[in-house]
Amino acid sequence: MLRAVYVRTLKDGVSDDQYIDAWMPEGVSREDYPARVSISHSTVEERQTVTVFEFEGDPEHVLDALAALVRPDWRDRVAEVIEGTDVETIYVDTVTYGSVEAPASR
Repeated sequence: MLRAVYVRTLKDGVSDDQYIDAWMPEGVSREDYPARVSISHSTVEERQTVTVFEFEGDPEHVLDALAALVRPDWRDRVAEVIEGTDVETIYVDTVTYGSVEAPASR
């Protein structure tokens, strides 16, 4: 499993939908998107986001895998809706465990 992680600050007034439209390939919907995506906003600075794409792929050919996840001109389009990017990297899962449920709720 690979994770593409981006920490970005959206421009004032930009919604999650506008941000998603900047990179989502044409003809692809959220329901048939070939990766799991989460967008989280900071509790301190609402415009700061962490976007995580989880997808299967070979770390040595990650750019091939990313091509199916974004528009060809995604960098220019995203630049129009963000103030800046603090983190942009790919991670490889090495260990996963646990549950998001609190232990008492099981």
